[in-house]
Amino acid sequence: MPEVSIMPAPFRIGAVNVGQSVVIAWMVMAALIVSMFFAKDRIGRFSGAPKGFQALCELIVGGVHGFAIDRIGAGHGSSNRAADIAAPAALTLMTYVFITTVVELFGLPPATEDINCALALGLCAFITVNFTAIRVKGLKGRALAWTRPVAGVAPIRILTDLITPFSMAARLFANVLAGGVIMKLLYAVVPVLLPAAFGAYFSLLHVGIQTFVFGLLPLMYIGEAIE
Repeated sequence: MPEVSIMPAPFRIGAVNVGQSVVIAWMVMAALIVSMFFAKDRIGRFSGAPKGFQALCELIVGGVHGFAIDRIGAGHGSSNRAADIAAPAALTLMTYVFITTVVELFGLPPATEDINCALALGLCAFITVNFTAIRVKGLKGRALAWTRPVAGVAPIRILTDLITPFSMAARLFANVLAGGVIMKLLYAVVPVLLPAAFGAYFSLLHVGIQTFVFGLLPLMYIGEAIE
């Protein structure tokens, strides 16, 4: 039977245990940084008629920005301003979650399968929500949002906001771990009959859903914070 552990896998550099998920994250960040250097040169040559790589970039950036406006709440200037701030952060988080999780297709353990990585991502989402709300509504406006519809709900709303990074981390960690367990069980039960293509399809679908949800939730929280 396949072995499953919720404890972070160790990885030692000398006498220091940095953790396997940290090494995976370093590899992902290094690949992204190198990719950005190559993309920067291509972006500098973008023309008015998008095609190929330019069309893909504009589709992704424009799509995420439009999605942010829709989720935050279209129809007023605050939404557009909040989307301008939150959309790049949401796209960054989604890219990181996608790549650090999809590496399982290449036989590497997902970094998001480590609760520490999931907590760090949840904290980043929490900072994004509150930073955007303060930039749009001001510190006073952010504080007043906790008193709506009545001042008596302020303790509950503050507690809800403080729980947000932990709930997002638990959701991401549990879903990624569950997806990995399901695939291990399937391969253990039907190792010959289960096609590799099906496994790849399931993994991509599973990773895509987690990426979408992790990008959606901060935008929804921002919408609540600035409404």
